[in-house]
Amino acid sequence: MSHNRLLFFVDEGGFDDYTPLFVSMGFVVDFEDSQRKAVKLAKKNQYQVLVAEFSYNPEFRDRVSNIESLLATLESHSPEVKIIVLYDEINQIQLNQLKQRYRLDHVLTFPINEQTITTCLSV
Repeated sequence: MSHNRLLFFVDEGGFDDYTPLFVSMGFVVDFEDSQRKAVKLAKKNQYQVLVAEFSYNPEFRDRVSNIESLLATLESHSPEVKIIVLYDEINQIQLNQLKQRYRLDHVLTFPINEQTITTCLSV
């Protein structure tokens, strides 16, 4: 029997830790706040769900956001992964650019309540 594995990537934080919610829903959770380590985990494990905080920095030269490397890795290692992105609406333009390049199943604007995440994970 395979576990429902969830990768929870937080970049800047400043919001609730949803790990206890994910665990209560039956997920084995890998929490990571380093993009490089998250990519390593994505290469090593099969994930059913990614919950990732989207952030934008104008100093990014060849990419729109902090999660593109992670999304590219998951495309090849966990192609069926459900992708849930958490973001601040101030970054809507950059998020739209990301959505042109990658499949995102759900995008949730801060502040986020647990019921919204629960609903996204249940569908």
